[in-house]
Amino acid sequence: MKNNKNHPVYLLRGTPSALLVIGAGFVMASSADIRAALGMGAAVLLSLLLSSIVVSAIHKIIPSYAKMPAYLLIITGFVSLISMVMEAHFPIVVDMLGAHLAALSVSAVIYRDAEEVADHNGEATSIKTAIVTGVFFTVVMAVCAVIREVLGNATIWGKQIAFLEDYKISSLVGAFGGYLVLSIVLAVINKVTGLHHHLEENEMEDECK
Repeated sequence: MKNNKNHPVYLLRGTPSALLVIGAGFVMASSADIRAALGMGAAVLLSLLLSSIVVSAIHKIIPSYAKMPAYLLIITGFVSLISMVMEAHFPIVVDMLGAHLAALSVSAVIYRDAEEVADHNGEATSIKTAIVTGVFFTVVMAVCAVIREVLGNATIWGKQIAFLEDYKISSLVGAFGGYLVLSIVLAVINKVTGLHHHLEENEMEDECK
């Protein structure tokens, strides 16, 4: 498999497992309910996308000493805008996320995208990276949320699953369960990406022969 700058793993700017650790805070906070997970996923995706577009468009006119506060101001502005829109249309989801939605303003994932990607690339690459990163986190949060909500609460999308009521594992809904499920998902991601890297190395060795 050839090194391709449009490949999703390349666009993540690092291994998926390392990126997931950076964003573990909001993943944990939003993965107890599928509605909260999808809401946070949408907020992360939009924050990444909008801030990356603006930063990639204006980074050349911002002095180097002012870039960090400028980027944080841009990110905070978009997160606040997204929060207000969600508050108006999805108040239940906002209540579930609480302060964690506002905390996206200082998320290392979003700032990293602005500083490492949008600051050094054009709009096209920045948009691709933002979309891939946002979708990655949304999928991870949704998977964790389904596991925790179904097995921990015996519900899905807030609706009761009667036959699981006697078998639910309540601890999955708490902090311990969140870390446990996230660790399992992280282990699976490490296994899959490790296998992918191994296959890529084998193909490169075959091409060199």
